[in-house]
Amino acid sequence: MVKYLTKILFVLLWVSALSAQSNQKIEQKSSELTKIKDDITGLENKLKNLGVKEKESLNTLHKIEEQKLLIGKVITALIKQEKQKKNKINKYNAEIVDLENKIKSLQNEYSKYIVWLYKNGADNQIKGLLTAGSVNQALIRYKYLSYVTRQNESNLNELTGNINKREDLKVKLNGEVEELTVLEKEKAEEKNRLEKRKSEKEELITVLRKNSASIEKEIDEKRIAEIQIKNLITKLIEDERERLKKLAEEKLKNNEVISVPDYNYDTFENFALLKGKLNWPSANGSIIRKFGENKNEQLKTVTLNYGIDVKTPKGGNVRAVAEGIVSAIQWIPGYGSVVIITHKNNYRTVYGHLDNIKVVEGAKVIGGDIIGEVNESLEGSVMHFEIWNERNYQNPEEWLVKK
Repeated sequence: MVKYLTKILFVLLWVSALSAQSNQKIEQKSSELTKIKDDITGLENKLKNLGVKEKESLNTLHKIEEQKLLIGKVITALIKQEKQKKNKINKYNAEIVDLENKIKSLQNEYSKYIVWLYKNGADNQIKGLLTAGSVNQALIRYKYLSYVTRQNESNLNELTGNINKREDLKVKLNGEVEELTVLEKEKAEEKNRLEKRKSEKEELITVLRKNSASIEKEIDEKRIAEIQIKNLITKLIEDERERLKKLAEEKLKNNEVISVPDYNYDTFENFALLKGKLNWPSANGSIIRKFGENKNEQLKTVTLNYGIDVKTPKGGNVRAVAEGIVSAIQWIPGYGSVVIITHKNNYRTVYGHLDNIKVVEGAKVIGGDIIGEVNESLEGSVMHFEIWNERNYQNPEEWLVKK
């Protein structure tokens, strides 16, 4: 008995911990979404307060691009919530149908009992006992009558319980449907806002392309962007070490509920063996800036390129080059919306100048998966690509398959 109670207590504690963790994750995601929305509003206000000349600047283009990325994140989050709501609605509908069938069956059973009770009223039941041929036969009749009564009392209780459950589910279902309607409306509004930003960006790019100084400034910004990418890579390395440390501690404590992501990179394809075999992130592209030092003749400056810049057809797809986990999606001046994927053996690939990003942080991808499209910048459709091993940047041309 003690062992049985101990097991029940353990299960209850485990379910409680799981529920607490689930609520914590929901609150965290809700907080992240609120922050993103606040950032969008902040950028919106900055754009509104710009003067006429300021609106036709590279800085304004950056603000629009950053806002586009944030709106995209909100839309992705809303689509995920929308999917969860639809799954819940389908689940509740299925449960209601199941309960309806059970209620119908129990109602039929109970109706038969009422008819039987009417035909065999209390007087007839007593008469049946008194007219029994023997005490044993009377006892058997009594037990049968008692069983019928108990069984139908049980059926009635089950029927009442199922009707109450059905009504509760209908209330929950209506709540989910209402919330889904709100989500769909919000998603439509965000999509409209995104389309508006895209139109503003296209108009601004047309103006800025006439100004050679803006193009030169955008290229020059890549020097600062490389430092930011390097710092981001360093942060991701430290975050990964901290994750592994916490994961080991929780497994050592035999925690049933793991609070940190449990990615097993050991099961992924060996990135180190893919040197010279990687497919290009953009199939129809040509390199316009190589790895290493690149001299700008007009600005008389030398820029260190940690990767390569590839000119592609407008709106071309960008694909993950290998299996990995999306570890960062950020906006960086000079490289716009950037996606970083972590692979086996501490390798990372960086994809810059993306638009219409299709992945989210924490998602697993395999080689060939579409992660976004090439964004239109002042230079045209140019994507940036880097490969890192720990803190060491690699020459992508040595890794990509020869064309």
